[in-house]
Amino acid sequence: IHNWGFNVNYKWIAGFTFEGSPQFTGFVHTYDLLDAQINYHIPKIFTTIKLGASNVLNKLHYEVYGGPLIGRLAYISLLFEPK
Repeated sequence: IHNWGFNVNYKWIAGFTFEGSPQFTGFVHTYDLLDAQINYHIPKIFTTIKLGASNVLNKLHYEVYGGPLIGRLAYISLLFEPK
């Protein structure tokens, strides 16, 4: 489709032992994430609009032992590229 684009990314992270300081050493369980983005280019004003999200399904997970739960991050951006 003219001027439209998209991206979908799936990530699977195998469980692992996180080794930090003695109080922050432990096992981080396996988790998976789905990221998605859609964009539209407007040639007349040299601009691309991007709308997307990391962890679209909002699967709460830990990335480090003792760290916070991480969820979805949504964003919108404008990219201006004059010729």
